[in-house]
Amino acid sequence: MKERAERAPRPAPRKLVCLETYWTDRQARIFRDRSVRPFFEGLAAQFDPPIAVAHRFLDTPAQLAVYTRRPDGVLWRDPEAFDAPVFYLSFHGSPGRIHTALARIGPNALCRAFAGWGRGYDNLVYFAACSVLAGRRGERFAEAFLRASGSRAVLGYATDVNWMDSMLTDLLFLRRFYADPDPWANLAAIHASVCADFAPARALGFVLRERPRTRGRRR
Repeated sequence: MKERAERAPRPAPRKLVCLETYWTDRQARIFRDRSVRPFFEGLAAQFDPPIAVAHRFLDTPAQLAVYTRRPDGVLWRDPEAFDAPVFYLSFHGSPGRIHTALARIGPNALCRAFAGWGRGYDNLVYFAACSVLAGRRGERFAEAFLRASGSRAVLGYATDVNWMDSMLTDLLFLRRFYADPDPWANLAAIHASVCADFAPARALGFVLRERPRTRGRRR
């Protein structure tokens, strides 16, 4: 009997899509322009070829749908965005919700916005926001979101986070994710390594929730 051939490693495409709120608008600080984008540009430059970073600001559920709604959203119609493995949402938050400067976007709206998102290829959604995955409400949201989206995983936090500590946690995870020759097979190990190596990640309640794998999934 021939031995079963080993599956070839699958590195992630070097693409990242970031949707972000206007952080300082809630405090009416119009001349302050804080953003995660410069951090991602620094991360991108650590790779050859560099990570392609797409970044947009948005503040309402309607704006979110403009980008994510299937099949007419910008990210569905742009062929360069189709295989992006990471969708990073940089917002304020609470269990099961993200908050912008103008609105709160709840679990039902988030599930609708990303419905079917992971059916065609592997991706994850990164909730870079306070407490989105906290408690039983956060757990229920993660389960519902993974069912609705079909994404491989969600990441986020179970506490109200310090902006810089969470940013460093995110960069460490993403650096290891994109550098790994087979990140989808090693997702839990990458997450565990960040928690082991960076104490603030543990203190912030850095959470990974993976979608249960099913046999016969088509790609």
